[in-house]
Amino acid sequence: YNEYKSYLRMGATASTNLLSLCSNPHLQKLVSPESVPLDDPFWDTLLDFTLDTPSACSDARLLEESIESLCRLFIKNNLSSGNLSTLLSIQISLIKHSTSNTSDEDAELMITLKNTLLIVRLFSKYLVQTLPPTDVLPHFLAPEYIPPLLESDSRPSVVDKPVSRYETSADELCNCIFQLLTSCPLRKDTVAVHSECIRLLLTLLSGGLYHNQKSNELFDVIMTGRCSKLAVSVIKTMVNNIRKEVEIESSTLWNYLWSYVSATPDTPTDNIEGLKKGSLLLTLLVCNYNSTTTPNPYRRALFTFAHGGALSASSSLGPISFTTDIQSLYEYFSEDAVTEEKTLLLYMLLYGNENFKAFVLSRTNIECLLLPLLHTLYNTPIHTTHQVYMILIILLILTHDDSFSSYIHDAVLQTVPWYKERNLLSVSVGGLIILVILKTIQGNITKTRDQYLHTNSLAILANMSSKYHSLHPYVAERLLNMFSVIVKKYNKLRSAALAQDDPELLEPDGEVEILEDIVRMFLEIFNSCICYSTKSNAVFLYELLHKRDVFKPFETHPTFSSLIANIESVLGYLSSKVDEETGDANNVSVGEVMQSVENSIRQWPSDRLQMQPMLKFEYIEESEPDDFFMPYIWTLIFGNTHLYWDTTRITLSPIPNSNNSNTISTAAVTPRQSD
Repeated sequence: YNEYKSYLRMGATASTNLLSLCSNPHLQKLVSPESVPLDDPFWDTLLDFTLDTPSACSDARLLEESIESLCRLFIKNNLSSGNLSTLLSIQISLIKHSTSNTSDEDAELMITLKNTLLIVRLFSKYLVQTLPPTDVLPHFLAPEYIPPLLESDSRPSVVDKPVSRYETSADELCNCIFQLLTSCPLRKDTVAVHSECIRLLLTLLSGGLYHNQKSNELFDVIMTGRCSKLAVSVIKTMVNNIRKEVEIESSTLWNYLWSYVSATPDTPTDNIEGLKKGSLLLTLLVCNYNSTTTPNPYRRALFTFAHGGALSASSSLGPISFTTDIQSLYEYFSEDAVTEEKTLLLYMLLYGNENFKAFVLSRTNIECLLLPLLHTLYNTPIHTTHQVYMILIILLILTHDDSFSSYIHDAVLQTVPWYKERNLLSVSVGGLIILVILKTIQGNITKTRDQYLHTNSLAILANMSSKYHSLHPYVAERLLNMFSVIVKKYNKLRSAALAQDDPELLEPDGEVEILEDIVRMFLEIFNSCICYSTKSNAVFLYELLHKRDVFKPFETHPTFSSLIANIESVLGYLSSKVDEETGDANNVSVGEVMQSVENSIRQWPSDRLQMQPMLKFEYIEESEPDDFFMPYIWTLIFGNTHLYWDTTRITLSPIPNSNNSNTISTAAVTPRQSD
């Protein structure tokens, strides 16, 4: 480390002018064919600069475009000069020292380390977006592997050398970055370094995007070797960064240095929010990569952590990777701001981490988690975002649990200010879920007509159906009104198709077939409610009785007749009882009919029903979910980091457009009925 101590003098240099970067003699020497020795004073002056990290994509673009000519020279000369590998050696040494010594006296070291990380990131970015992935690793060749100069004063080609030799250097680099992230505590003088480490990792892992490749050699590097042994520590650090308000230690020396070198520093809050978002995106990225050679150790770590508070290790569900405070993570997910990346992480934890899922399902205030999700689903146009699918899958996973479905119909909300169609008073959380799902179905029918969205939405309603009770009158009315609208459309299209002999409308996956499936699901939902919770649903039965004419045509329908039997049985019973109690039906009031239904249903002989299996749908990921999730995650990274991504170079679909609303296959989000 003493070799590099001379770097730690903070010079009084002015902020670097972007326009002068290409003519900067130190940068020109770095990209030249000249091999600069490790102990050359050149490195002192190269790393002695002040350049605030770009805080917007436009600023990052200006920076990268200002050094593009230098980057071209760098690619041309680096294999012969080995200057990048020398710079990596300096960076690795600085990282190792920073993880073993974090005193205030080394605040200058953090500034120098941040500069080093920035230079490495900028040149690495040009490497990964310009060269094929197999040609990137040789540029990271460790100094000890660089062949000696030939008599011709040029280095031999490294293209034919085993890739494993190049991976040694890449593994060392990534391993040291992971060591820094997991070992160096967050302080005011280290948070920028942590953030730059994450930006460098995102950059290094982006290579496949530019060459239409799902696989990526640098991904494989972090999945194996020394990096994989740090997987648990990395995910624990990222989760801790995400879940809590990080308290940054301050120091007098740092305050002096920062005020000296930066006229407009980022506030600590901005830095921390950027670090939290970067930690979240990196977690999503590394945990969703599907390695063809080894199980993903980061995904395994994310799916096996447990609560470190009241829940003991002995009560966890399976092996534990690490413990953390899941309560604070639960509170993080319950915040009002429901971003797409946060929603995706919540989905992953509920789907893959049984300890986290059990903790969430045991909460007696689960409405705190649900309300922000429902509000987001209510407000989100279904044709513009994939967040709709993620929220639906989250609800599908939760409603598969019977205790959850029971609780949400007991938990009553006094009001729901954001629900605009009606002033909702004293509605259950379960009732609110039904209303929001119905709105989603309605929007899908009139706009996107996405069969997968219908499937997931109806599966949620089906999972809850056996636990429906004491539904709010407006909820029951909306449920039957939606069914009536769908039946009307189905009857109209089916009649037209039969009259015109149009095979396209009647073929499998045609519009009539899709609507028929939706009608069938609604009838199964009504059957489930009647079979398992008849006596606690007088309001719902009143609405069924009120809409009885909708069911009449289906009594002789070859597909639906068996599903109508129970509905007609209970409605026939109620109708006769109402007639007996009220006499002249023309003069009876709504209140009198409702009272008659409530009285009659208590005496209903349930043995008249043909009991149906309880409806239960569960979400199962398909065999290669990364086909859906990896492009989606990169879309989120494009839109939520301060990095510039040149989408004209990206060849791996989808390419994000200006509003990041790409169409991504939803084949990975199909539920199946439980056995």
